[in-house]
Amino acid sequence: MNRRAFTQRSALAGLGLAVSPVAAQGDEALDLALDRVGPGLKKWAAVCVVTAGAGGVPVFEWTEYRGTGSAADFWPASTIKLYAVVAALELLSERGFSLDATVTFEHGGKDGRWVLDCARTMREMLSETFRRSSNEDYTLLLRLVGLDRLNTRFLIPEKGFERSALMRGYVAGRPWQYVREEPQRIRLRSADGVHSETHEHTWSGRFYAQERGGTVIDAKTGNVTTPRELVECLRRILYHERLPAAERYRLTPEQLGFLRTGGEGLTGLETRNEESGPSAWSGAAESVFPGARFFHKCGVISDFALEIAAVDDTAAGGPAFLLAPVINAGSGSQPVDGPTLVSQMSLAIASWVQARRGPPGAAMAP
Repeated sequence: MNRRAFTQRSALAGLGLAVSPVAAQGDEALDLALDRVGPGLKKWAAVCVVTAGAGGVPVFEWTEYRGTGSAADFWPASTIKLYAVVAALELLSERGFSLDATVTFEHGGKDGRWVLDCARTMREMLSETFRRSSNEDYTLLLRLVGLDRLNTRFLIPEKGFERSALMRGYVAGRPWQYVREEPQRIRLRSADGVHSETHEHTWSGRFYAQERGGTVIDAKTGNVTTPRELVECLRRILYHERLPAAERYRLTPEQLGFLRTGGEGLTGLETRNEESGPSAWSGAAESVFPGARFFHKCGVISDFALEIAAVDDTAAGGPAFLLAPVINAGSGSQPVDGPTLVSQMSLAIASWVQARRGPPGAAMAP
């Protein structure tokens, strides 16, 4: 195996210093394995294998498929809903609201008056975003944060994002629609009604996608990211406590717990519910690591399919790894649809990880 992957160590954790992202390298065996999936179709992939270094410090080893880890020439579909979720939780954390807060949404009408759209609890919006990939709740999360704050305070290099930008919601029509040019008024209220506040924002008119290399669907108003940045976001969520302070999102323990596992009948990232579309797990990584824990967010449109996922088989002495397989085939592709091909890519990645794994116990669980 021509293994040339570099490693990233969080060895500066005790100093509270950030670790610069380490360039992912290629691996001939992984390239050949993914070449065999959907021959002739364009594919992208990034993989991060996590092992335990000296003193229990995690080692993150990055590998990419044929130089595509930092490419942004694909449509990220619903995977980027995770970005809106984390950005919204950071806003709530900053303003001192818990997951039980209620959010009321209004938009500015043509007569200058505020028009009431709807109200949702944070737990409902987050759970539905993961359980059924709710376009309505994702779009409301964008409205909660606002395009300017999201792109200038969350999707920034310090948080692991070099090329990511969000510019559009995924639903048209009231009461959820986010019309960029309309003023937005957001009311936050604690569950007991004691704590409440209102904030307003209107998009500045800045096209962040165009600045960061967006090319698919619309260069100005499309959504854009890379496989590496998808995996990086999941890495920072799952390994939060083991990372240097400067690499951590500003999330509370309650928020992290809900993000990872949900609770009380609500859904987080960890799920095997078929309704949430775990293509990377069902019939894929599951067949290699049947007892592993699985975390994911999938995405698909007519001509693109992808998934961001993490597999944790450490309880059985197996590996822990994160992956983002992407393919230029979607829900309408024939003779094999995109999600099925994502499943095949994930199986190839899981088999590659299994073939190169170290001694039992060397993996670092989330």
